[in-house]
Amino acid sequence: MADVGCPGFRFAGARGGIKHKAGLDVALIACDRPATAAAVFTSNRVKAAPVRLSQRTLRAAGGAGIRGVVVNSGNANA
Repeated sequence: MADVGCPGFRFAGARGGIKHKAGLDVALIACDRPATAAAVFTSNRVKAAPVRLSQRTLRAAGGAGIRGVVVNSGNANA
């Protein structure tokens, strides 16, 4: 994990094979201690499973105690 001058946070990228071309397509943002998080999700009626899971997880935690976020490239308005 890289320390890029943002105290308390670490960042990493990896090649997950999501994109056809070689390169980093998955990222992890980690917080050294529990933090408060918020998100904006699609307003579409039909939502992909990862969107529904993320909404439930964030709602259950009340936005508190979040230690990390995983992001993949190629996110769609699901």
